[in-house]
Formats: sequence, C-alpha cells, structure tokens
Amino acid sequence: MIKGAFFGVGFICITIAGRAADSPPPNEKPIEAPEISLEQLMKLEVPIVEAASKYKQKITEAPSSVTVITSDEVKRYGHRTLADILESAPGFYTSYDRNYSFLGVRGFNPGDYNSRVLLMVDGHRINNSLSDGAAIGTEFLLDVDLNDRVEIIRGPGSSLYGNNAFLGVINVITRRGRDMTGNGAEVSGEIGRFDTYKGRVSYGHKFKNDLEILLSGSIYDSRGQKNLFYKEFDTPLNNNGVAHKADDEAFKSFFGTISFHDFTLEGGYITREKGNPTALNFTEFNDPRLRTTDKRGYADLKYNHEFIDVLDLTARLYYDRQDFDAGYPYPGVFYKEFQVGEWWGTEVQLTKRLWDRHTLTFGGEYRNDFRQEDRIVNADTGDVATNLHRDRENYGVYLEGDFTIVTNLHLNAGARYDQYGDFDPTYNPRVALIYNPIGQSVFKALYGTAFRAPNFYELSDPRFQDIKPETITTYELVYEQGIGKYLRSSLAGFYNKIDDLITFKDQRYQNLKGAEAKGLELALDGFWPSGMRGRASYTFQQTRDRSTDEVLTDSPRHLAKLNLSVPLWKDKIFAGLELQSVSKRTSSHLGTDIPGTDAGAYGVVNLTLFSQNLAKGFDLSASVYNLLDRKFSDPASQVHGRLHEQDTIEQDGRTFRVKLTYRF
Repeated sequence: MIKGAFFGVGFICITIAGRAADSPPPNEKPIEAPEISLEQLMKLEVPIVEAASKYKQKITEAPSSVTVITSDEVKRYGHRTLADILESAPGFYTSYDRNYSFLGVRGFNPGDYNSRVLLMVDGHRINNSLSDGAAIGTEFLLDVDLNDRVEIIRGPGSSLYGNNAFLGVINVITRRGRDMTGNGAEVSGEIGRFDTYKGRVSYGHKFKNDLEILLSGSIYDSRGQKNLFYKEFDTPLNNNGVAHKADDEAFKSFFGTISFHDFTLEGGYITREKGNPTALNFTEFNDPRLRTTDKRGYADLKYNHEFIDVLDLTARLYYDRQDFDAGYPYPGVFYKEFQVGEWWGTEVQLTKRLWDRHTLTFGGEYRNDFRQEDRIVNADTGDVATNLHRDRENYGVYLEGDFTIVTNLHLNAGARYDQYGDFDPTYNPRVALIYNPIGQSVFKALYGTAFRAPNFYELSDPRFQDIKPETITTYELVYEQGIGKYLRSSLAGFYNKIDDLITFKDQRYQNLKGAEAKGLELALDGFWPSGMRGRASYTFQQTRDRSTDEVLTDSPRHLAKLNLSVPLWKDKIFAGLELQSVSKRTSSHLGTDIPGTDAGAYGVVNLTLFSQNLAKGFDLSASVYNLLDRKFSDPASQVHGRLHEQDTIEQDGRTFRVKLTYRF
C-alpha cells in the first residue's frame, strides 16, 4: 500500500536570491529573475542556470562552479548521447563497459551506475530507486535532439536536493513546443557504422489559447561490432577470445509535455535491450543469452504560479517506474533476473523576494519507494534463487537564502534536513561568498556537504545490514574572469573528502574509511561575432583511498579538452573539432586487494561537419569519431574483473555517423 499520500503538500519552499555582483546600484530597481525571459537572459552573454539555486541566475552568480552546454553546441560537435555531452565538460570523463556508461567527476568514478550524481530532466529526478543510478548513455530516456541545454553544477547539492547530489547535479532542460519552427513537425534520421540506424519524429506547437505541446518518439537499432576480441578468454573453449555478434543494441523512447496556463504535464519512457559481449559475474563468455533490458518511465504534473508582488509557487506530483531484466548463462545453468522499482513523490516550493535585495527558500519534499523487488529464477527449473522485497519512505525540508551584503558582495547560505528510510537523520549545509571586486572579475568561496544513503542493491544481502550513508565535504575556490567581449576564463581549486565510503569488498558492501580528491580546473570559453566558438579546459586531480593511500580506480590525473567550431560558409556550414586527452587510469579486482592492469593514456579526435538551412528546413551533419583510429581501453566496471581478471574493456576505433533533420 502507498502510505502518506499527501504528506509533501504540507511543506513549503521559499527561495530567496540576492542581487548578483554585477547588479544595478542600490538606487535603481534590480532585474528580478522571475520576470525575465530566457531569451532576454541569454542576450546578457553570460549563460543562465536554474538548478544551482532553483531559480534562474547567471552562472557568475551561482553558488557553484557551473558549465552550460547548449543544443547548438550538441549539433556542432555531433554529440550522440548525454555521455558525449558530459565528456566534453571540464573535469568530467566517462567509461563504457559495452553495456552502460559511467561518469567520472573530478577524479571519482567507482563504476556504480552513477549513483553519486543527481540527474534531472526539467527538475525531475531521473536516478532510479534500485541502484540510485543515473543513465547517461543510450539508456538515457531523453533523445539529445530534445535538449535545449544541459546544466552541469559541480559540488555537493544535498542542501537543496538531498540524496545522490553528492559530486554534482546535472539538469537537462528540454525544448518547448514553441521552439519547433515552421508547422511544428520535425523528422530526423541517421546511419552509422556497425549497421546503426536511428529515427525520430517530433511535433510541437503553442496555440493561441496558451495550450502548448511537445511530442516526440525515437527508435534505434545497432548490430554492434561483429567480432570483439578479449585476451582474457583466448582459449579454444572460449572461441579463442572472440565474442561473435554479441554487441547488438536497440531502444524505443517517447517524451511529451502538455502545458496550459500554470500547469505542465511531462512524461518520458524508454525500453532498451543490449547484448553484452563481455563476461561478467562469472558468466559464460560468448553466449548470446547474456543481455539486459532496461525500462524507465515517469509522469510529472507541475504547477507554477506567480502571485505578483507576493511570491512564486511551484508544486509537483510525480510517479516513476524502473524495470530491469537480465539473462545470466552460467556453466550448466541459465538464470533470469527481474527487478522492479516504483515510487511516487511530491514537492512544494515558494519563492519570495524581499526589499529587492534578498531571496529566501524554504521547501519540502516527500517520496515513497513503495515497491523494490529483485527476483532471480533458474530458467530451466523455475526454482527461485533470490526473492527480495523492500520499501522506503523519505522526506526532507530545506531553507536557503541569498543575501546582498554590499553592492558587489553577496552571501548564499542554506541547509537541508533529510530523514531517509530507517537511517539516522542527516543535515547538510552549503555556504558561498561571491565577490565582484571590479568589472568582469568574480571570486567564489564555496563550502558544502552531501550524503548518499545505501541503495537497494547495497542492502540486498540480509546478512550485512550494518552499512550507513556515506558523506562528502567539499571546499572550493573559484576565480572567473571576463576577457574583453568574447572570452571568459575560470580557475577553480577544489578539495573533496569522503567519509564512510560504501564499497564492494570481501564479497559484500561495507563502509570503508573514505577517500579524498584535490585538484585544479582551468577553462577558457570564447564566442565571436563571426560565429566561431570554442572551449578549452585542463584538469589536474589527485585522488587516494584514505585507508591504503592508493590512487582510486578509474581516476586519471590529467584531463585536457578542446572544442572548436568554425563557420566555413556564412551561417550555413560549420566544422566542429573535438580533442580529448585522458591520462592513464588504474583498475582493480573487485573484492580483492590485487591491483589491476592500467588503462593507458589516450587521446581522441572527433570531427563534425554541420550544415543548417542549406535548403529550407534541412539540417545535415556528418561526424567521424576517433578520427585517428586510436586503440584505447577503459577500466572495467564493478561487475568485471574477479574471475577472469578482465580489468579493462577495449573501446571502439574509428566510427562515423550521418544525420539528416527536416523541419516542416
């Protein structure tokens, strides 16, 4: 039964945002964020972010280090998935185990399905209730063509969002019906290497009665690499280490929004099936029955109303579901696994501006994970090997304020109280001082904490229930500097300390002493009137296990990136170049102290030619990924490496994609 159906409605949230460092003098009325359209804000040249404080503000005012990647950049660089987008951002990197994509943030990537990053679509939490994971590859439910922009907020966000906002928050803002040009219809098709095909049909429109809709469906199919060689299985019994026709993938997805006046109903769904060419969890190698099916869907009803000169009210009610099915071929037996997670929740938020100088946020959220199931069955005999059932209730209240101390100095401070299941309550603060001494110079001093509660998987063994939430404390200094009209630079120094780190060791999940990471992050962004744009970044990071003093698994010390888009002919044809360099990373055998093989350093070059409106309504792009055909590998994920010492997973060589979009 669902309990506490209307618990969250009793909570209120008030958000108060002080005037930024470059706000007008005290004798002038400042610009109020809720009254400015996004189009107007973007003309201010400095990008806008919503998720950092739960209201629109320039990234120079946000109490975090922020990167915003727009849909135009996605087109120019040929990004295919959210993982591609995030991989281009400073301090982020990804690993792929031929099934799922894993996100690394400032040197921390334990390969646990991204449970330490909060992923949202239009403010709706996408992390599921089983692994708390955030899907970012082809398993992500939103087609990248529906992105308006992606907000990347570094650092702990539990002071506003509670669980999972551990290393950062990612908020994908979708396109609206009014953004669809022409008659509102759009079709897209693409082909790529390995017999890969994808199609999309979308329709959007805003009607005169204020009704606005956006509906979109996508379909994808890929045979994958025909033969993949893994040296760990190079024996005659294992087809000499060759996985044959075992890399296939297919998905179907849908997304839609319907808005009328103050109400918005939004929902998405994806079903994705993937063959796995590796051998994991002791399974047989080169067996086509080793495959997974993921289904993820949600519906979110949101109410947003501005009571003029009083406050803004936002309330939402949502329902989510996650299904996971897998086949595991073991020697002499074949098992099937079925997992289901269902949950619902509600949140209420009020925004009030005081004396044109300050903004307070007081809010509340309730969530009920009313169904968490995991069942493993012998497919031959029907015998049930595992049958787990759980449920969990969570709620949190938070208060945050942004206060103008003097014209060019303001303070952002707040905290959130969470009661997560049966664990002890947790309290997580965040404090930021933002100072604009002169011109385009901005300094930020940031402090915050966050937590991540043990998830359903980590609590699945009834013999080991003594694990507790892990916590992180972050200190960061940021210097942002505008250089003339067309350049903006940033320099950040950070230190992250993790306590009670939850890790799989000695055949069970347990809390270890923790880990720490420290480093420097430099970035330079440019945008010129000619249409040329670019971003360069370098990150130096050092991570270590505080128990052993060893470098963390899958943690490169150096990341260097360059994205450059140049117009080749007017505003019609562009060339997009992407360079990424990653230093070596360590791997390890899970459940043991045996060091694994290093994944060597690598550099890749991606090239995209993109044309828009060469003919009315037509966009065409052609991309080559890993242009120089470099061989490189990623460290294996948590489910590899124990039996067959499969420490690294080789990645694709040179691939291509051609894409055509028509709007009518």
